[in-house]
Amino acid sequence: MIVAISNQKGGVGKTTTTANLGVLLARDGRRVLLVDADPQFALTRQLGIEERSLGVNLVDVLAGRAGAEDAIVTGVHGVDVIASGRDLAGIELSLVGEIGRERFLRDALEPVVGHYDDLLIDTPPNLGLLTVNALVLAERVIAPVSAEDEESLHGIRELQRTLGRLSQRLDRPTPELVAILTPWAPHRVSSRTIEHALVREGLAPATRIPARSALFARAAADRVPLAVSDPDSSPAIAYHRLAEQTAVSAQ
Repeated sequence: MIVAISNQKGGVGKTTTTANLGVLLARDGRRVLLVDADPQFALTRQLGIEERSLGVNLVDVLAGRAGAEDAIVTGVHGVDVIASGRDLAGIELSLVGEIGRERFLRDALEPVVGHYDDLLIDTPPNLGLLTVNALVLAERVIAPVSAEDEESLHGIRELQRTLGRLSQRLDRPTPELVAILTPWAPHRVSSRTIEHALVREGLAPATRIPARSALFARAAADRVPLAVSDPDSSPAIAYHRLAEQTAVSAQ
């Protein structure tokens, strides 16, 4: 299954979700490729990959200087990765005027998609061309929504509208949109308020990632996914439920 992790609101846990979901899918025996399509390359850093140590990354693939298979970093916590680079924003700008600009990521990754059970794409915190490319490619879109910030609700609403417009324009089925709540704290009024708002809009969260800021901070400092550093923690267990749902949906 091809999954884009997206919300135009930043700081909602897109990268953390991509990393942990990918690792947990791989632990269930699935072949997983993670693609860092964010010019800030947070996923690349979170997985402990040094950009300067790479000969090829997604920038080279989209620029036509290398094939996707040449950019794959293998065996990173059980998953394969196509890392991002500092020049990705420039590549995005250069492709804005190109014919078929919504499909350049799909065309670039086509040679390797069939080698994996799951392909997860971490997107930028906007609805720019890189995000649109990921949405066009995706069969499912996972949207992390902050349980502490109502602005992220606006992000998922705009994402929903964008998916509808893309499907109409490109004459393709609309990808399934799945919301998750991060970080979830049931005693907080904001958590309950935002969850109720999602339910009213038909987007009941598939899972709630508990608020454990110290654990996430430690994992970030160690540059490993939480599912690796604290596999028995409540957030890791919540991500495992999401991985199980994703695997079932892919069947």
